[in-house]
Order: sequence, then C-alpha cells, then structure tokens
Amino acid sequence: MIGRMLLRWELQQSLRSYWFLANAGVFVVGGLLLMVFGQTDVSVLGYRGFARALAALVQLALFFVPLMALFPSTAAIAGDRELGTLDYLLAQPVTRGEVYSGKWAGVTAAMVLSLSLAFAVTGSIAAAKGVPTGLVAALLGLTVLLAMAFVSAGMWISAAAASRTRAVSVGLTVWLVLVALGSLGLMSAFVRWGLPAGWLQAWALLNPVEAYRLAAVAILSPELELLGPAGAALLERFGRTGLVMGATGSMLGWAVVGYAAGRWVFGRAGA
Repeated sequence: MIGRMLLRWELQQSLRSYWFLANAGVFVVGGLLLMVFGQTDVSVLGYRGFARALAALVQLALFFVPLMALFPSTAAIAGDRELGTLDYLLAQPVTRGEVYSGKWAGVTAAMVLSLSLAFAVTGSIAAAKGVPTGLVAALLGLTVLLAMAFVSAGMWISAAAASRTRAVSVGLTVWLVLVALGSLGLMSAFVRWGLPAGWLQAWALLNPVEAYRLAAVAILSPELELLGPAGAALLERFGRTGLVMGATGSMLGWAVVGYAAGRWVFGRAGA
C-alpha cells in the first residue's frame, strides 16, 4: 500500500515539474514538426521519408530524453531531504528500500507516459504513411530504455548528494560528458589521445547515449556511414542484430546497476 502511494506521489511530482513539462513539450512539438517536414520527402522516398524523420527524432531524443529523466530523478530524494518530507516518509511503517523503489518507479512511470504520448502522436503519422508499426514500437522501446538508464543514474546521484542543487549539478555534468564524448567528440578525443580502436568501440557501447544512437540508426537505416567509424566496425563484427542487442544490453545495464547502486547508497545512509 505504501509503495503504491509513493509511486503515485512521485509520478504526480514528476509530471508537475516545470523542467519535465518543458522538455517533454519540446520533444512532442519537435517530433510533430519533423513528421510534417518529413512529408516533403514522401513523393521521392516513399515511407523512408518518414523513416528519416524518425531518425531526426532519435537525434532530438539524444539530448532531451536524458534531461527529462535527470531533472525529476536527481531531485527525487535530495529534494525531499531538503524539504524534510523524507524524514516524514521514513517515519512511516516502510523500509528505506521501499521508499527508494517507489520513487524510482514513479519517475520511470512518468517518463514512460510522456514518451508513449510523443511516440503515439508522431508514430501514428508515420505508420499511416507506411512506416512499419514494429519500427515505431522498437524506437519507443529503445527510448524508454535510455530514459530508464538516466532515471537510475539520477536517483543514484540524488541518494548520494547533500542537496538538490548539488544533485542537479552533478547530473547535468554527467549528461554533458556523455553527450560530448559521443559520436564526433568521442572520435576526436580517441584520435588525439592515440587510444586503440577497440577502446573506441567499447566506449561507444558503454556510453548509454551513444549506445542508443547506434541501436536506433541500425534499426532505421542500412547506410553504414550514419553509424560512424566505431558503429560501422561494431556492425561488421557483430552484425545488425548483435549490435542492437549489445547496445540494448548496455542501456539496460545502466538502468539495473544504477538502480541497485542508488538503493544501496540510500539504504547505507540509514545504517
């Protein structure tokens, strides 16, 4: 009972968050605009014109979905600790693990609802023009996994941070590092440092932002150059299915490890 109440409370708080609503709105509006402009390619490319618009939506998701996840998750525990509501919650007949799980589930549910809405709007337009619904569903699944990875990371940061401001700052720093060391930034850094190509490929899979891009592009487009050098090498080595599974496993690993680490940190704080 307490767990369900915490889930509903955190879901409501996440959906009411200014930053969450602003980022979700940008994502939905951006997706609609991409679908509208994608119609200009339909006469030449058929349904692939909309597939290209979905690829552009993927690029938009790379920036906004992590932010949508980080702002409510980094504030979930640190914010309640500052306001004093965390002490009230822990005074109830509930364990610290149940509090953490309820908050994680609430933020995750808010992300799933928002992303489902965005993909329902944009994906229905694409599906009506011939884009396979399975393709849209696969992209939604990958995007939800990306969101879960950053929800878990944000909750971990929130459990360890002394204040909400510190938690948000660390979360934004993590986001900037992962985005900056993806794609072109990743390649230029590894070339400058003279690191082995295998390390470049490994980091491309370990970075959840880059893993999401590789999986989405591998599903959407047969053009190898869009994957970049690291992605093309991974595709040649593991095949399209192997690349998608590896990238998906990476994001799932971030979600599971981040959740477990954050719950351990939160539980240890009460020891």
